[in-house]
Amino acid sequence: MIRSLLFVPGGSFRMIQKARETEAEALILDLEDAVAPAQKEEARQALAQTLREVDLSHKEVFVRINGLRTPWGLEDARAAVAGGVRGIVIPKIEHPDEVTAIAAVLQGRLHREDDRQRPRILCLIETPRGIFAARTLAESNRLVEGLMFGASDLARALGSNLTEGESELLYARSHLLLAARAAEVPAYDAPSPAVEDLTAVRRHSQASRALGYDGKAAIHPAHLPIIHEVFSHTPDEIKEAVAIVEALAAAQAAGRGTALHRGRMIDQVDLAEAQRLLDKLAPLPIPT
Repeated sequence: MIRSLLFVPGGSFRMIQKARETEAEALILDLEDAVAPAQKEEARQALAQTLREVDLSHKEVFVRINGLRTPWGLEDARAAVAGGVRGIVIPKIEHPDEVTAIAAVLQGRLHREDDRQRPRILCLIETPRGIFAARTLAESNRLVEGLMFGASDLARALGSNLTEGESELLYARSHLLLAARAAEVPAYDAPSPAVEDLTAVRRHSQASRALGYDGKAAIHPAHLPIIHEVFSHTPDEIKEAVAIVEALAAAQAAGRGTALHRGRMIDQVDLAEAQRLLDKLAPLPIPT
């Protein structure tokens, strides 16, 4: 399970080189917002060269293409896949046909089925239509790896003036999370816009984690340690999940569906939540 996704300008050889040394669990090489319209073609060519020259094999790598309703999006995807990238982020996505188009590009070049090497699509939800289509998008193709919330563009589309806690987007953020859970794919929250305010980054990360998100994007490497800390389970949380699984297994062996655990009654809802936590950790060791 990915906790952190670091956005990196896709046209910058130097910044991609630096990003490969960060602790980011995934890199998103950005050909959309990080590139001015006049430099789109140049940035795509620069990224293709970087992919030939820089070894990124130890990272999970995605390329955020331009939207498929622009002149650049499809060619961005083709260039990324030709360079060996197996992950595509589709921005401002609203329709399953967009997933189908990118899946065809990925499957046309990549056929490996092992989990580490298989093609992946992240749907970046940034518009009202996208929010309402989120579950359909998540379930539209087996290559959809997760949903990502795009706060800034959505706020602009809604005409919202964002406050510190972004309560204006709570409905949309929750809707996307519900869609991801219904489709059984991860949900990743938007990056914190506060580049230097690490206290704000922590608050935003904690709010995302409390809501139920699996991880968070970042726009600066300094955000990564905070994101990893917030989205990691503590040894005590892991031990508690193991204890719940064991207690309910013993209860089921005795013909009961519930068990008394540490003074409270636990049931199948608790079992499902504990198992979901442990599934995130595989194949990491469980504390004893």
